[in-house]
Amino acid sequence: MNNDRDPELSPAIDFGLTLKRAQHVLALRIDEVLRPFDLNLGLWAVLREAARHPGASASELARATFHTPQTLSGLLRRLEERGLVERGTGRGRIVDNHVTAAGHQALATVTPLAEAVIAGALEAVGPADRATLCRLSADFAGSLTRSDET
Repeated sequence: MNNDRDPELSPAIDFGLTLKRAQHVLALRIDEVLRPFDLNLGLWAVLREAARHPGASASELARATFHTPQTLSGLLRRLEERGLVERGTGRGRIVDNHVTAAGHQALATVTPLAEAVIAGALEAVGPADRATLCRLSADFAGSLTRSDET
């Protein structure tokens, strides 16, 4: 008898792929509601983090939004061209990023739309289980982050 495990029958792989599918579908749905505002999930995430952390550098924003520095550079350029973010030197050679009044208005308009998508998806999970899902997801992500640091 062959003792090799069939990777197609792996619960761990099934879990990972299910998690990836959920992330992908959620991103698509958020992109759909942001598209009429000429935004997408990546742009919104950067704009949101820049508002939460005024003066954050590009590398700080890249870490906070899970983008590579190259991708973040392009996203910041697009936000700046649209007048949603201003960039300037403030800490030596580090470029600080600040959300403009137009950027704050855009966030106020689109954030409730993205929140509604997420809340709608959470309706599939009973209210009592939502906190558990959030905690377990954070623990799972934390375990992956810790393993990257070692």
